[in-house]
Amino acid sequence: MILLSYLPIFIFIPLGFQLLNNFHLGGFGIFIEFLSSIVNPKINIEILINLFGRLKETIFIAFASWILSITFGIILGILSSDIFFELFKIPKTLKIFLRGILTILRSIHELVWCLILMQLFGVNISVGIIAICIPYISINAKVFCEQLESISYEQYQSIISISSNRFSTLITLIWIPFSDILQNFGIYRLECSIRSATILGLFGIGGIGTNILLNFKALNFNELWTYLWALALLVIITKALFNNLKFRYLEPNKSIFLFIIFITFFIYYFFFVFNFFINSNINLSYFFETFTFRNINISLNEFLDMSFSTILISLSATAIAISLPPVLFLIFDNKFMIYIFRIFAFWLRLIPPTIVILILLIFNQPSFALAALTLGIYNAAITLRLLNINLNEINKDLYEGIISFGSSRRVGWIYGLFLKQAKSYLAYCAYRSDIIFRETAIVGVIGGKGLGWQLTESLSSFAWEEVTFILIAYSSIAMVGEFINGKIKSNLN
Repeated sequence: MILLSYLPIFIFIPLGFQLLNNFHLGGFGIFIEFLSSIVNPKINIEILINLFGRLKETIFIAFASWILSITFGIILGILSSDIFFELFKIPKTLKIFLRGILTILRSIHELVWCLILMQLFGVNISVGIIAICIPYISINAKVFCEQLESISYEQYQSIISISSNRFSTLITLIWIPFSDILQNFGIYRLECSIRSATILGLFGIGGIGTNILLNFKALNFNELWTYLWALALLVIITKALFNNLKFRYLEPNKSIFLFIIFITFFIYYFFFVFNFFINSNINLSYFFETFTFRNINISLNEFLDMSFSTILISLSATAIAISLPPVLFLIFDNKFMIYIFRIFAFWLRLIPPTIVILILLIFNQPSFALAALTLGIYNAAITLRLLNINLNEINKDLYEGIISFGSSRRVGWIYGLFLKQAKSYLAYCAYRSDIIFRETAIVGVIGGKGLGWQLTESLSSFAWEEVTFILIAYSSIAMVGEFINGKIKSNLN
């Protein structure tokens, strides 16, 4: 387990060689200006008015997509679970079909859905909401379904024996998993929704992301950091508010009150999005008339090369996300450096990968290594946070005992701390790699490599045949990766 966590760090050798080969100092002054603006954000009345307006848009997109995806995710998670099919005696072929559809939907990143929907419906906040909802509903459904299937068969039979009502039995079975997911995974998905809303804003949907990109392109770094600090504050406040809610232990009257608020928001957001699509003018007849497989201008070699490049980016980024946190903790085993890493990781999680790769492009040319590094360090910031939380919860008696026998602190850290939770860490990294395979679209669109770059080119020329093939390739890569990672996780658990 230790070797599996540390060996992937050697991916930095080929990546570093390519990055050094493409390195230049042309943008060094710009980069220094970007860093120095962290402590000097620009604040005036005009910026604050604009900031609050953009924050309102971001909150609306994020909260709407969160509520809709959580609600439909729970419903589809129940409908695709073994418990539901056992209770209501439904043919299991329907379960296989439903799970297959959900797998396809979550295999494509929300940015890809957004770019396609913008071409069909134009730029609108509702497009951003539905683009986030499509994969998020499927992801939430998968997580909730897995939680339901963790219920023991004995528990299932005991509840069946004392209750003849199948609906009440179902509610009894799902209440604790539902409350746990809403408390833990649900809050995390809200944070993800805020980040996704920011990323989609970079492509014109609206919200704070739009201003972040505009200020970056104009090199207005002082104003850029005003928006980034506001985004950081939004994430912190959101987490603080929801962390104080204990859904499982809420009093009945408070539970009913929150449930009514949740349903009210759900109905409002659902009809907001539904009304947009009802009133949208989309000429589907033009789409089908122009759709012909004779208009594909990508050769097979080019298509295979882009697909292979996308897979390599995903694998390299996964290697970085797995190995970088334990290597950093091992080398810099002191509280001050861990605190610095936590701050650095927080900002890496906050700043959209598209902005990170644009910053790195100041020093480098678009390349496979640059895309992999950007995606890798972004996800390493997430795995670092998880590793730090897990290490803080571990009993340190063994660690202190190893050191008391004369071993070094690093040896004590490996065998007294890290080894205890290496399996759970690698299991999470396997789950994280599913997301990384989807996120290659983000760095591909900006970094000029992989299928993401070709997707934007094909969409800009309305080459829907090429878009279809790219989506099939993206989905196939993500689904194969999810299947392999599922096997890895089951073996680790």
